[in-house]
Amino acid sequence: MPFAESQLKARIAPGKDTIPKMTVAYFPYLLVTVPGCLAFLNLTVERPRPLLENASESTLVTTITAAVSHHESLVGNPVIINSNPVIHPFVVSHKAADHRWELTTAKEPQLDFETVAFYTLVIYARDSGGNSATQTITIQIVDVNEPPTFIGSLAQVDQVTEIYILEDAAVGTIIYRVRAKDPENSVLKYFIFPEDAGFTIDNTGTISTTMSFDFNRGPKSFSLLIKVTDPGGLFIMGNIKIFLINVNNKIPVLTCSLFNIKDGVLTPILVNSNTSTEGNITLDEETPLGKTLGSCQATDEDQMGRVTFELDPGNRYFAIDKERGTVMVVNRLDLEEADFVSVQSFTIKACDEDKQCAAVPVVVYIHGINDNPPFCDKYLYSYTGIEVIANKTVVAKVMCHDLDKSPDVLQYIPNSGPLGEGELFEQVPDLNNIIWVTKDLDYEKPEPPAVGHTYEMMLSVFDGTRPSHTTSYEVGRVTAFDEDSPLNCVRYKIIRGDTQIIRRFWIHPLTGMIELTTRPDYESLKQYNLTIEAVDCDQAQPRSAVTTVTIDIKDENDEAPVCKPSKYKAVIFDSATAGTNINSFKLSCHDRDSRDTELRFEIVSGNENQHFGFDPTRGSSTPKLIVTNPFNFMSGADFQQHYHLVVHIIDDNLQHGKVVYPQTGTVMIDISVTRQNTPAPPVTSLEQKKGVTIVYTSINTYSPKDWYIPFIFTLMAVFLAGLLSWTCYLLVKYGSITARCQKLTKELLKPKSKGKKYIAGNKNTNDDMISGSRHKKVEVVTETTVYETVFDGEAIDPVTGDVYEYNSKSGARKWKKMPRAPKDLATNIQTISEMLPIDGPIQG
Repeated sequence: MPFAESQLKARIAPGKDTIPKMTVAYFPYLLVTVPGCLAFLNLTVERPRPLLENASESTLVTTITAAVSHHESLVGNPVIINSNPVIHPFVVSHKAADHRWELTTAKEPQLDFETVAFYTLVIYARDSGGNSATQTITIQIVDVNEPPTFIGSLAQVDQVTEIYILEDAAVGTIIYRVRAKDPENSVLKYFIFPEDAGFTIDNTGTISTTMSFDFNRGPKSFSLLIKVTDPGGLFIMGNIKIFLINVNNKIPVLTCSLFNIKDGVLTPILVNSNTSTEGNITLDEETPLGKTLGSCQATDEDQMGRVTFELDPGNRYFAIDKERGTVMVVNRLDLEEADFVSVQSFTIKACDEDKQCAAVPVVVYIHGINDNPPFCDKYLYSYTGIEVIANKTVVAKVMCHDLDKSPDVLQYIPNSGPLGEGELFEQVPDLNNIIWVTKDLDYEKPEPPAVGHTYEMMLSVFDGTRPSHTTSYEVGRVTAFDEDSPLNCVRYKIIRGDTQIIRRFWIHPLTGMIELTTRPDYESLKQYNLTIEAVDCDQAQPRSAVTTVTIDIKDENDEAPVCKPSKYKAVIFDSATAGTNINSFKLSCHDRDSRDTELRFEIVSGNENQHFGFDPTRGSSTPKLIVTNPFNFMSGADFQQHYHLVVHIIDDNLQHGKVVYPQTGTVMIDISVTRQNTPAPPVTSLEQKKGVTIVYTSINTYSPKDWYIPFIFTLMAVFLAGLLSWTCYLLVKYGSITARCQKLTKELLKPKSKGKKYIAGNKNTNDDMISGSRHKKVEVVTETTVYETVFDGEAIDPVTGDVYEYNSKSGARKWKKMPRAPKDLATNIQTISEMLPIDGPIQG
């Protein structure tokens, strides 16, 4: 059977099961074989067809045929043993027909012309006889126009890209850049929908703003569709959602309702920060402490955190609740106080957390009231005339004053005595404080006659049109009857009983009506016993009658509790636990007309999250300020670090069931909370928060008042230097003595000639045996006797055979040297003298 050149292959060195090297040889002649006998493996691969790069899975590429001899069989299926590139998307699968296989595409990897344009595959087959064959094929990938693809966040399928921008972003601000690529590297075009949403996109995919935004007045988010197309019309679309970030760029709006309180009448006025109107109000002097003068409200479109209220500049007489905006009186308004200014001005501010503030200017005019009684330089005036007092002679000039501002017009009204119109004495017209005589007075001819030639009269002084500067309350009437002519002509006066400095009562001289001149005070005096005198109109011999009027003052709850201190500031840590007494602070309160156990304490404003309270809240006059709810800044439950507490002390804690009109005292407490472990501020790429750097600078200065400090240090240095010198002296002294003693001991232990005795002070004794100078006196003599060991026996050592000597009592032994002359045992007596540094002869 003939074969084509391209189908003929020869196998070299057949043998083992290993894959042999295959060499392709093309024979230029025709090979003829015996029919039905095929001597080698025939592997045929059809020419592969070009593949589109977007070809689907299982697309047929080519057909593979393997032919073997009739007595051989193919081992397995043809396989791809080599490829370029190594990773390829092709598989060989067997079909129903024998000896035919198909090369098809697999699912992975995807065909991509831009990545691989040609694949080279080597297909291998082997039969049971050990014959094998290979075929090399090249597969061409055909380029297909593909749609562009997104890069980055838009590449996420079924996911919307979210972008956040500040609401005050300027027109033209770049907010995002769309990244896309085209497999064919074509120029892409970008489109954005809707086109009127306030954003635009250019040919590079850059999205920018075309309008200004307002988080509070417009939409807070925008949904955009991005479309990217290539020149062939293929496109891809993605979704972008843009969110506006609220920026604190708007000033709050402040509205205040203020109250005019003049002569006790309250009239409200309304002022707003958006107008240029100034809040002008009038207040009565002595307006009670804690009285509300107005209420303010603030609105902030940005709604970023809380808005707080403050007075700028601070005013000692007025305060505002930082949280609620309530303006109140916190100090006494007294025009008569030294340096008091009757016109108070301040500005009410409502500020957000970034200190953007709305302001309302306020001017307060303090209106004086008649709260001070008049007083006089003298309360007793006397005039003495000689014989005759001429008509129109001035006998008294009463000088009285009023502390009220502006001073009230004083009224001088005759009270008793011959004073008044048609009387012997009268007030000078238009000068009511001056009294003169209406006719000549002669001592010899008194007319009318007077007891002792003395005339007494009384002049009442009032600081208003009525004889009362504060109240007009009629207590009662005293009536006296006189049957003489003129009938019932009686004048009344109070002669005793109203003994306080400020007169509380006044009686009308003609009608006898008793009236209050000022408010009584139950706590000062509970009962008045007034002695009323009624005098008839007889000028020659006036007669009088006296009666006593008892007036009981009824107790009324008209005194507000007073606490000390009325203002307090404290700083605490945020780690304070519930029940902690803040800086051991406690109030000390007192109420003049209530028991101290009938007080109730209430924090009416500033207690955000109920962190503070009093223990106890009622029944005590000295409650402690405690922490009732711990702080929690880490979780975000708390963010406020400054608290302005307005405390009301109310005397309505009844214990005995009596009905009272409760009075309220006020205390202001400012508390600052310091964080012990302040967390690091969060880092954001959207905006950078402003910070404050506090630099503490300290200068070490010397004050002449602190002279004792360097003096003490100098004294200590001198003391330490002396101590060190003394220590060194002792070390040198005793160190030398020790060395001398050691040297002396060594000399004394040297062996001496036996049988001799040395005595300190002997001229024949070696000078080396004497310690010290011969001219020094010996005070202590020590005698030491040293005995040599006596060996009283001899023996032979059984091991060495040498002779040794021994002491029969102590057992001491020594080898006996032979020959050795015998020695006499003698006693060596040595005398050691310890010399002291004393001059004088040596005594033996």
